[in-house]
Amino acid sequence: MKTKTALIVIGQYKAEWHTLAPAQQRAFIARVGAAASALGLEPITGYRLTSAPGTFMEVWEAVSQQAVERAVKNLEALGYARYVEARWLIGEREDTPRK
Repeated sequence: MKTKTALIVIGQYKAEWHTLAPAQQRAFIARVGAAASALGLEPITGYRLTSAPGTFMEVWEAVSQQAVERAVKNLEALGYARYVEARWLIGEREDTPRK
């Protein structure tokens, strides 16, 4: 059975995020997306959580847990924790062909 590994990020933007200009925020988000994509992560979905302002959940998938772990290390190296208080969760699902 083939599986997909998910990286689930539950995060909340820190005060430092709000000190960045909108262009800096967009550039940082673009760097995060490019780094994740380069390591084989595919964005699946993302939500803004309404329970607390600045809180979000994202789901990314990869072909292996090793790819997810490399992506987390890469995001940490980018300074992700400087702007986001994040919980990283890893899960698996059976990779069934889409019809």
